Amino acid sequence: MERPSEGSGVTEFFPARQLRQQEGFKPIEEVPNKLTKAKANDSGVTMLETAISLFVFLVLVMGTMDFGFLFSTKVTLQNAVRQAGRYAITGQCITGSGGCSESRYNSIIQTLEGASAGVLSSGNIGDVSITCTNTGGGCPNGAGGPGDIVTITVAYPYRFMTGPVGAFFGGGTYTIKVSSSFKNEMFPPSAS
Repeated sequence: MERPSEGSGVTEFFPARQLRQQEGFKPIEEVPNKLTKAKANDSGVTMLETAISLFVFLVLVMGTMDFGFLFSTKVTLQNAVRQAGRYAITGQCITGSGGCSESRYNSIIQTLEGASAGVLSSGNIGDVSITCTNTGGGCPNGAGGPGDIVTITVAYPYRFMTGPVGAFFGGGTYTIKVSSSFKNEMFPPSAS
C-alpha cells in the first residue's frame, strides 16, 4: 500500500510533523538516555535494597529450616517417650546371661536413648525423669510395680542454628518438653 504524498490533502493519523514543530517537543530517542543516567545514579540504592531484601529472605528461609528441625526433634522425642513407655509397662528389663543385666529403670532409659535417633545420649540423659505413682504396685523403684502409673518426661534444650531466630528466645535455646504416662501391666512382682 502506498503512502499518500504530502500535498494530497489527506491528513495523517499521527500528525508527526505538527508535533515536531511545537515548542518543547523532544523526540522519543532522548528518553532512553535520561533513563540510563537515572539508573547510573541509583546503583548504590539498588544495591542497598537488594542487600536488605536478601537478608530478610535468608532469615525467613533459615527460620523455616530452624522451626522444621525443632518440629522434627519434638516429634522424635515424642516417639522415643512412647516407645520407652510401651517397654516400661511390660515389666521387662534388658537381659544378659540368664537374668537382667540392667535394672528396669536403666532399661527404660536405654530404650529411650535408642528410640530417640541420636537426640538423647548419655551426655544429656539428665534431662529425662521417670516417676511412679503408686496405684497398687507399691512403686518399688522409679519404673514402678504392677498396676502403677509410670510417667516419662523429657525436657530437651533445643539450640537454634541461626542467630537472628535464636535471638527471639532466651539464650538461643527453646526447651522442648515431652511427657507421657502409662499404667503398668499386671506383670509378676518379681519382674519389678
